[in-house]
Amino acid sequence: MYFENDERLAYLRARGKVILNACPGSGKTTTIAKKILELENSKEIGGHSGVACLSFTNSAKDEINEAYRKLSGKSLQFPNHVSTIDSFINKFITLPFYNLLNRDFNRPKILDHTTILDDMWKTTYVKNGKTLDGLLRPLNNAEYKAKNNRSIFHLYPPSEIRIEPDGTFSINGNQPSPEKVERENFNKYCQLIKSKQFTKGLISTGDSAYIALYLLKKNPKISEWLSLRFPFIIIDEAQDNSIMQHAIFEELTKQGLNNIELIGDPYQSLYEWRDAKPTEFLRKYEEDDTWQSFDLTDNRRSPQNIVDVFSKVRRQNDSKINSVDCPELDDSIVIYKYNNNNHQKIIKHFDDCCSKYKYTKSCIVVRGNSLKDSLLGKKSEQRPWGIDLPKSIIYAKNLYLSGDIKNSIKEIRTICIHLIHSDITDYHSLKEIEKEKSIDPSFNSLIITILAELPDFTLSISNWTTKTQQFLKEKLNLNYNLDFNLRNRKSTYLEKATLDESVEIHFKKSHSAFNIPITTIHQVKGQTLDSILVFFNEKKHKDNITFENISNTENIFPDETKRLIYVALSRPKYLLAMAFPESITNEDLIKKFGEKIRIIEEDEL
Repeated sequence: MYFENDERLAYLRARGKVILNACPGSGKTTTIAKKILELENSKEIGGHSGVACLSFTNSAKDEINEAYRKLSGKSLQFPNHVSTIDSFINKFITLPFYNLLNRDFNRPKILDHTTILDDMWKTTYVKNGKTLDGLLRPLNNAEYKAKNNRSIFHLYPPSEIRIEPDGTFSINGNQPSPEKVERENFNKYCQLIKSKQFTKGLISTGDSAYIALYLLKKNPKISEWLSLRFPFIIIDEAQDNSIMQHAIFEELTKQGLNNIELIGDPYQSLYEWRDAKPTEFLRKYEEDDTWQSFDLTDNRRSPQNIVDVFSKVRRQNDSKINSVDCPELDDSIVIYKYNNNNHQKIIKHFDDCCSKYKYTKSCIVVRGNSLKDSLLGKKSEQRPWGIDLPKSIIYAKNLYLSGDIKNSIKEIRTICIHLIHSDITDYHSLKEIEKEKSIDPSFNSLIITILAELPDFTLSISNWTTKTQQFLKEKLNLNYNLDFNLRNRKSTYLEKATLDESVEIHFKKSHSAFNIPITTIHQVKGQTLDSILVFFNEKKHKDNITFENISNTENIFPDETKRLIYVALSRPKYLLAMAFPESITNEDLIKKFGEKIRIIEEDEL
């Protein structure tokens, strides 16, 4: 059922440059679907013109499709388009107009992995009877060398070079060290790398965004065509847009796009490591008069006491989030105190509570792999193989075991194609083969058989390695022996006894012994859960979340650590459970969260 209030109605009626700040549980996805439906009913779109509804992830895109289907009883179809932002840029700007860059180019491909950009410059040569690794010309020329007289390649590999909106070069957004390389040499090196890369048609999603911006600026007709095809562009999760993506959509509005909407919550931006700029969303919402700003502040997911907990990281002057039609339950906020020996007891208590109240959609989340591993009962990371292939196979199988059949097939298909065609190194050729095989029924049947029949993870790492090497050779009819490069000597990353322990001890899927998913906060972003258990770290570290982080005493827009807490604590409908180190006293907890919390003492576990 769709509930209409004054806030939603104001947004639904708005046209032009619109920015909507939507709190957790506000029903923004359903509201977006309602907006699309109203645009269709009012005939503002139709024929060959539709809405481009874009989001940051595939899961968010799928949620919009599902929300539209529930409201209308039908699927979103042409002329509307729902996709990720990256996919939209690739499909409608970069790929169809790539030829306008240069006539001398290979048909472009968007890279799945950027390591190929490094590999394309590597070579081998023979010196004094020995085969050595080297670089292709002219990377060793003087103009491409760093101050240590070695090629800049060794300091700043091609896969890390990025073109910024103003056309300058950076290393994943950072400037090169002037102590290590002259700026002039760095720029020449980057120009060479990108020129060769673009001629070969090898582009990352970051490259594609820059190319799209360049094409729009140089060819206004592209913007005119896009504005006719999509007179409305709605961008969900817009707090995660990069500066480059903001620049692309600003260019479209400069050249004739009249209706564009940015929808999101800057407090839920978790992707700064992927160039998300929530401050740009916030700037447009608070300061830019060319944008109409709207709010959704009614939370229909969580009771007010849970809302008040995650609101502690917000600024004092932010609009208050109000819980609507979510009554407070007894023991809706539960707090555990952990030590080195009671992790599993806490998880069992949480699991029993979920079972008692039939909270079927539950999750345990952590920040940091060491704490996650201790919850899963894992030992310290071991690296028994000299190559990544076996870990990729295990990852694909675990996807299959967890029910993610689509992605497990995609992963194992790529692995098998590379094994079957080990003599082919050209990226385009391998991708063409993958595309052909993806619609080959007999090959897909083989892939599923491989996933189902891979040697069991209860085998020791040593036995599993031997059996899997032979299994894949036979199933794929390989004319060579597979070698996972199993290590047999103790090293920094391998205790020899590990080889006799089972694969599942070290590489099992992320579930507790009671089958509750144990995952990261990033993985639950956007989800609505019945209950959640959040483990907070003991030690302060840039990658940890702590008890002290649940506050905003400075009254400023919070950093990503505090935004992680905000996202995690705003997921549950009924039960918010938090686990803190036992050094946090009951007085500290009551002072922070008030009297209406249940603190689970050790004797209750």
